[in-house]
Amino acid sequence: MLRSFFTITLRNILRDKYFSLINVVGLAIGLASCLLIFSYVKQQLSYDQDHPDVDRTYRVNQTAIWNPQGGKMGSTSLPLAQTLINDYPEIEDALRINMLYGQIMRYDDGKEIRAFYEDQIIGADSNFFSFFSFPLREGDPKKALKNVNSVVLSPEAARKFFGDKSPLGRTLLLGDDRIPVEVTGVTDDQPENIHFHFDYLISINTNPLIKEFEWSWIWTQVVTYIKLKPGQDPTTLEEKFKSLASRHVAPTFARFDINYEDFIREKDGWNFYLQPVQRIHLYSQEEGNRLGPVSDIKYVYIFSAVGLFVVLLAIINFINLTTARAANRAKEVGVKKVLGARRQSMVLQFQFESITLAFCAMIIGLGLMELLRIGISSLLGVQIPFLSVWQNDLFWLLPLMTLAVGIIAGAYPSFYLTALQPAAVLKGKLFKGFKRSGLRNTLTVVQFVVSIGFIASTIIVYQQLNYFKNSDLGFDQENVLVINHAEKLGTHLEAFRNQVAGVAGVKVASVAMDVPGRGGLEDIFTKEGSDEKFPVSMMQMDEYFMDALSMSLVAGEGYKKDVASDLDKVLINETTARLFGWTPEEAIGKKIIYMGDEMGAKEVKGVLRDFHFESLKSNIAPVVFYHVNTPTWNNNRVMALKISTTSVNRLLINLKAAWSEIVHDAPFEYSFLKEEWINKYDEEERLGGLFTLFTCLSITIAMIGMIGLVTYSAEQRKKEIGVRKVLGATVGQMVVLLNGNFTRLIVISLVLAVPVSWYAMYKWLEQFPYKISINATVYVTAGIVILLITWLTVSYQSIKAALTNPSEVLKEE
Repeated sequence: MLRSFFTITLRNILRDKYFSLINVVGLAIGLASCLLIFSYVKQQLSYDQDHPDVDRTYRVNQTAIWNPQGGKMGSTSLPLAQTLINDYPEIEDALRINMLYGQIMRYDDGKEIRAFYEDQIIGADSNFFSFFSFPLREGDPKKALKNVNSVVLSPEAARKFFGDKSPLGRTLLLGDDRIPVEVTGVTDDQPENIHFHFDYLISINTNPLIKEFEWSWIWTQVVTYIKLKPGQDPTTLEEKFKSLASRHVAPTFARFDINYEDFIREKDGWNFYLQPVQRIHLYSQEEGNRLGPVSDIKYVYIFSAVGLFVVLLAIINFINLTTARAANRAKEVGVKKVLGARRQSMVLQFQFESITLAFCAMIIGLGLMELLRIGISSLLGVQIPFLSVWQNDLFWLLPLMTLAVGIIAGAYPSFYLTALQPAAVLKGKLFKGFKRSGLRNTLTVVQFVVSIGFIASTIIVYQQLNYFKNSDLGFDQENVLVINHAEKLGTHLEAFRNQVAGVAGVKVASVAMDVPGRGGLEDIFTKEGSDEKFPVSMMQMDEYFMDALSMSLVAGEGYKKDVASDLDKVLINETTARLFGWTPEEAIGKKIIYMGDEMGAKEVKGVLRDFHFESLKSNIAPVVFYHVNTPTWNNNRVMALKISTTSVNRLLINLKAAWSEIVHDAPFEYSFLKEEWINKYDEEERLGGLFTLFTCLSITIAMIGMIGLVTYSAEQRKKEIGVRKVLGATVGQMVVLLNGNFTRLIVISLVLAVPVSWYAMYKWLEQFPYKISINATVYVTAGIVILLITWLTVSYQSIKAALTNPSEVLKEE
């Protein structure tokens, strides 16, 4: 029997190759899209699942003490870890990790010095490998960080300095102080699904700042993790943390003559919180992650919904086409019944055919999924892991889902057609509702609703992205070249600036602590005569910086060349003036005080027009600018150059040559400010790219269905078309007749899609303080696009049917 089923199925597929291809391809695209998104979502949900005792491991978060409103942050102080171990028996162990930013790593082999700027450097306690799963290919994890001045390398860092040779026992030089660190291990390739990565893992006490601030509860520059003993409740432990700050933090404030109670009053206390390590990657939008980037659970929800909708489109298509085509099998059923075929056998035959097509689509979909995965990785930069069906939950889920689709799609022809009376079928008198298309119309509307929603969402994402890229930032980012790590020039910095200012292609050369977009060093400030404290980002600039970035003043004046008094004055932005309760004009001459050291009060010389200090995904921050020569605790420097757009390569060669004449052991590193700001919206860029991809796939699936349905409609109405043409109907009228129903369905779909899509995108836009407004033209555009695509897609079949010679279809009559 099975052999007979297979033979008949093969014959039917070959007889209706066009229909079979449409059906299989549509379902294959839907399954491929769904599997791709499943792989992405599975990877996002798998972050930090493989560490030892991960179910008992937590990151300790605390009140965001530098924010006037409080909130939470993922950074804590150095003494917290040991205090937790000493005071709370529920805790089995604690770990501290500190991030070292922008250090030079050198290797001197006696012949040459190889030097690289490195950002992925972290310091950790010696028990690091008992908390996190980073297997070592070389070295002993129990001893690797036991001694001070030890370092574990990533495979990339090891190859960079030592090629294929073993680096164990070799010595690298860390930072400008050239601290010698011995290589004690090399990790395996680090998996993607961990909330931080590193190229250099040093023993934490190698960093001199650790020894300097080990007493301080307000130097919040480490991330603290704890491991609870089995059976301990984290919520109960959090309650016990409430007295921790008053016992330990208050004495630290007393050393600075700051009243602890006054400091925390508006922040609703200084509290500590426990966050499971597995939730850091997707649930840290407020707390952040100083060790690496974070994602957002809402994107998991978005793409899960997208995957569900796309596969739903494909399933609807498959069922729609299968049921639509079933009418052509009615006479076959009647003849078989007359010849004595049993209903059970015919039911199994129809089900076998439908399931066979579904499994063919599944096999094609698996191959198509891999092609899409590779394309997304190369074009959009979204890394989606290879999904092995055989080593995955999909081993059973995918075949079962495919089987269910096949059974549902085959249910109509197998159970309905086989119940018809042979005499009625052979006379062409089918059941009254057989040719009605209510179910197919409903399913088609669902398809159009999803497609229109995808089109509208894609338009809105790109409108928001364009808004980000084209908004006025309050400064000019175009043609600004940034020479990084300019502090390596030492006492030659000013001479180098003067030399660069005269290089062809350089319009303005300036020196600053940093440039907008890289974040600030936020600290506590107050105004003279007041105890009220404010968090303000601190920067430094010279007298040329405003010209280089085309920044403007709203009150006062900027720094001037060779004016010694400027070292005791500051510039602030409008947001800072408002924060202190001043208008820009009132701020001039007022004094503000930095509470972190003995710099003393500084007079406000000018107020800058507000500019975006970080991306447009954040509100404009308050900023205070010191003169670049004012002594502060930070000596980081960059050089911002306003350049012409001609001969950029020649300019870079000249700048590098000038640098190399002065600096011999630090590489010349540069970037373009415009590119840095564009890169800030990579997440939205990828989201737009993925929406575009899945919009195209959903439209493709829908249009494949439309081709099949209009072909079926034309075939069912061929005699009606013949009669109308005999009575004088034109080809155009016939095309409108065949496509009119689809046009009505699109209008209905648009009405249904607007509120659903609007609400979803409104909620997405809520996360941005600066955003577009959703307007009706988005949905008008989406409706027109889907209408045009539908008409263009089905026009060939419609025109072909309309051009049919009436004599060919009416001769039977």
